[in-house]
Amino acid sequence: MGCNMSRLAKAPISVVRIILPSIFPRIAENKSRAETEGKGASSMAISAVLDNDDLLYEILLRLAFPTSLVRAALVCKRWLALASAPAFLRRFRDLHPPSLLGFYVETEGTYPPKFVPLPQPPELAAVISRASFDLDSLSRDKFDVEYCNSLLILHTAHKTRVRCSLYPARYTAVLPTFRGTSIHDDSLTYHEHEILAKAGGGAGDGLSYFCLAMGYKEQHTVMDVYVLQDGVWAIHSSVVTQVPKIELQLPRTLLGDTKIYNSASVNDRHKLVVLDLVSSSLSLLDLPEEMLPLSFELSLTDDSHLHLIHVKGSQLHIWLHQMDGNGLSSWFLEGTICLHEICANSMLPNCILKDANVEAVGGNSRFVFMEADDVLYLFDIKNKAAKKVYEITPEAKSLDCVIPIMMVWPPKFPVMMERCDPK
Repeated sequence: MGCNMSRLAKAPISVVRIILPSIFPRIAENKSRAETEGKGASSMAISAVLDNDDLLYEILLRLAFPTSLVRAALVCKRWLALASAPAFLRRFRDLHPPSLLGFYVETEGTYPPKFVPLPQPPELAAVISRASFDLDSLSRDKFDVEYCNSLLILHTAHKTRVRCSLYPARYTAVLPTFRGTSIHDDSLTYHEHEILAKAGGGAGDGLSYFCLAMGYKEQHTVMDVYVLQDGVWAIHSSVVTQVPKIELQLPRTLLGDTKIYNSASVNDRHKLVVLDLVSSSLSLLDLPEEMLPLSFELSLTDDSHLHLIHVKGSQLHIWLHQMDGNGLSSWFLEGTICLHEICANSMLPNCILKDANVEAVGGNSRFVFMEADDVLYLFDIKNKAAKKVYEITPEAKSLDCVIPIMMVWPPKFPVMMERCDPK
């Protein structure tokens, strides 16, 4: 059974009035005839399409933004089931990757980090206008900012707060204080730790919170991973390695489905650190090339694999990290991008590439932020375009970090009440 017309009227205009005619021109051609024959014939024409799950699937795929998809899911339970199916969402994300909405800039001379919005189509501009990116009023105490899976993690001396700038009323949490000593050994004081978050899990906001803690004892490095359960930090996995001192690049930790990634300095050499949460094993792997820490960034792919993005001269190298079933690690050069070509396409001088640093990467390595001569540039790898997006002023002194803000994924769908249309 399909949705009745009273509920169909609630569908997004982009579904019924724009997408439907563009996909089915025959319906569009017969629009005037249907209007003269009355509303009944028009309703039958629309129902003939929208009552077909295969056709509706293709229509919903052509919505450009997840916000439109959520509104479409409000029509009825059948539309919600189609729009929220994992297989559908994977294909939707492939066709419409989450958009880069803007970025926070943290500098040596300014506080707190400043949000810089990027131009958006009307649909996403409305999302940004309802969001709250201002950090000035969040705390009287100075806080450090981390970014993990569309969430800002704000640390003060007394507490850790998690906040989603797009939906501050819905996604805001205060996490319990993390103890500074090991749960296994009170004599082991952690040298540093980092809070991580990802979608899914038992927390009330639908998120899982982890804490990566690291300490040193008797020429060993200890890495413990805690998970937040019922308001208490409980041990999830623990690794002890005989490497005396591993210096992680914090806060640059990436949390995949079953692995934690970071880069580290080990005996004056840069290594990739892979912590397997299932087997509680630690791997220290060589990078694909010798490189300075400021010349590369790590980024998760859409399927939780790892990219390493490295600038070498005028070329941008995108390496994919692979690990087979036997635990053997390898690097595959997935792409080589000519930055001179992008600069030429965008009418930017090639001299900006001299001594340029990679500051941030995101969107399945679709974009890269690079800084040169106190100017921040955004390189769109897919469209081979670049533009200047920020200039560091004398008051700001120097750039500390760039935090890209992406559209939230996966979308948060409504929960249909029992009194709603069961169809």
